[in-house]
Amino acid sequence: MSIRVVHYVNQFFGGIGGEEQAGVGLSLTQGAPASGRALHRALGQEGEVVATLLCGDNHFSENTAAVLGAVEEHLKTLRPHLLVAGPAFGAGRYGLACAQVCRQARALGIAAVTGMHPDNPAVQAYRREVAMVPTGETPADMAQA
Repeated sequence: MSIRVVHYVNQFFGGIGGEEQAGVGLSLTQGAPASGRALHRALGQEGEVVATLLCGDNHFSENTAAVLGAVEEHLKTLRPHLLVAGPAFGAGRYGLACAQVCRQARALGIAAVTGMHPDNPAVQAYRREVAMVPTGETPADMAQA
């Protein structure tokens, strides 16, 4: 059986832009965008990224309850075995969003993991609730993450 993975990314890792696109709302695309292809390759024959959820950092932080509600509906429809969020590295807003999306997935019985730098504010806030893998501080550390 192939592991069905949903990947959560922000506007930067979704390839639509930086801060100027941080207000973009939640969207769903099938498969993996460019930044998710490394995850897709790492899964090999064991799994596949079936969909990517993308949300701007500002939109998430300003509309958290609504975004998490929409994430929940997407996850119920997609029925993944695993949600991977990020990695967020040292980005605070992105880290908090990744942690909250992972917590939402876990509440639905879906395994979830994120990656971020140990100094990310989300580590302190969610380390007891969310599986986190330590990463470097910036996207320059992407290959290692």
